[in-house]
Amino acid sequence: MLPHRRGGARVPIRRIPLAPTPSQPAGSSVLVNEYETSPSDCIEVKRVLAKASGFPPEIVDIIMDFAEYWVCSVSTIDCTGLQSGHHIIASGRPDKENEMLIRTPPLGLTKWRPGNNELWRTKATPRPLQEEYPQSQLLKDYASGPKDTLEHPCRKVVFDITSHDQGFGGEAATRGTYNRSYTWFDAGLDRFDASNECPQDCKERTEPQRADHAAEMIPTCAIRPVWPPLNEAATDYDHALHSPPDHVIQRNKVAVKEWQDHHVEWSRADNIDPESTAGQDLETVHGRGAATGNGEFVRDLKVGDMVTVWGRARFGAWKNFVKTATVRVYWAV
Repeated sequence: MLPHRRGGARVPIRRIPLAPTPSQPAGSSVLVNEYETSPSDCIEVKRVLAKASGFPPEIVDIIMDFAEYWVCSVSTIDCTGLQSGHHIIASGRPDKENEMLIRTPPLGLTKWRPGNNELWRTKATPRPLQEEYPQSQLLKDYASGPKDTLEHPCRKVVFDITSHDQGFGGEAATRGTYNRSYTWFDAGLDRFDASNECPQDCKERTEPQRADHAAEMIPTCAIRPVWPPLNEAATDYDHALHSPPDHVIQRNKVAVKEWQDHHVEWSRADNIDPESTAGQDLETVHGRGAATGNGEFVRDLKVGDMVTVWGRARFGAWKNFVKTATVRVYWAV
């Protein structure tokens, strides 16, 4: 049961896995995607509201937004199953100091599912996005229930991360603060490429049990990175040396070895100027990027977009210890 977000009546919710989660081998991290609130839940509540109040659809939508009762997909990576109980992102090697931890399900596409869990867990092949799918096609083929006409339906993205750095180092004046922290987490973005040609050795094409899926779904190999950007030759990712102010979800406190629980909300209604005092407070007081409080990332998310979470570590001896990370994406129907 889910309590009304501003108090009052309770309504049932159903947890619907986006894809079968295979049994995990001992000593591995677990990645799970599910729905906390499904489209059918929201549609039913809207129907009840309209019937009970007689309000037109526009007013019902306003009420739903005010109550923050939206569809919610949940993506979680849990590293406590590893022998150490956590995962380490270590500086010094490009393949180790930049790691994609989570990719959320395509926004609004409740009928799409990955055909290969191994591909789904890995970063997109660094190839440029050539052609985006039309929203009408994505909604027609992969969205359940009434087709939303909103090009940008996302309302909020919530991150919960438990992490810490190596527990030593840094300048004395910065220890225990977010200032000059060189371990952090970024929010990235992936999209499907309509011009993708699945390679002959693609696992979604070659595995017999995936034959039907491959014919029905956009293949996972069609995912392209929008951010992080590619290098000039478009042959690899161009990971910034320092944390970009418009993508930093959260930094770890400097030289603090105790686990820190970070809760960060990005809303489309946010309107914080990164140059303002409030924007600077995001950076220094809360450990976020100063330009993550203006709401642009959330407002710009389109149907089919996939949010990614990247763990970072920079410079000698800096390490990012990760226990769990969860991303909740809320959107209106």
